[in-house]
Amino acid sequence: MTGPLLEIRSLVKEYEQAGGRVRALCLDSLTAGKGEAIAVTGPSGSGKTTLLHLLAGLIAPSGGSVRFGGHDPASPGDSARWRAANVGYVFQDLNLLPDFDVLENLLIAAEISQIPLNTAYERAFTLLERLKLGDRLRHRPARLSLGEQQRAAIARAVIHKPPLILADEPTASLDSVNAENVMNLLMELCSGSLLIVATHDEAVKKRFPRVVELRKSKEA
Repeated sequence: MTGPLLEIRSLVKEYEQAGGRVRALCLDSLTAGKGEAIAVTGPSGSGKTTLLHLLAGLIAPSGGSVRFGGHDPASPGDSARWRAANVGYVFQDLNLLPDFDVLENLLIAAEISQIPLNTAYERAFTLLERLKLGDRLRHRPARLSLGEQQRAAIARAVIHKPPLILADEPTASLDSVNAENVMNLLMELCSGSLLIVATHDEAVKKRFPRVVELRKSKEA
């Protein structure tokens, strides 16, 4: 396709609350292409997580538009299918499945994305060895350190090689060494995808060639 991979125009997200509507996000425009890395920053309540949810099609905008490869991520009827094929998401609370071991977490994600089982196993073993989790693949998340859990979540997000990778505060609660390791891994593993990271960490922000600053919205 020609033109930018991601296009945002006059994007607004509002929620109903007692006493009126609250504006969670307002972003005039954003365009980005394959292989770019963008940090999204701003004060608490400025809509960083809301923006990632909109990009992933987890919620629909109240106004304006999001297009990824010409597709509306929140398009009714196929948002889950589209997301499984196109998005890798590292959630702030990681969302690793607690009753499954690390390998199973990756294989389940691959199955949802319709990756053949043999390919899924090959990719999972390669990723876990690369992320120094080869000796932890049969451990459930509760048996991992926070840094190991974060690396497992990254592996799960990239196992299907999605064109869009979103990470919400991926260094939160990590010490400086683990934070640097996590960002090195994200930059390395996502080099062929569009990577968008929501962060309040100034050290993380400085690593990105592009930074989008969100402002806290006033009530709608």
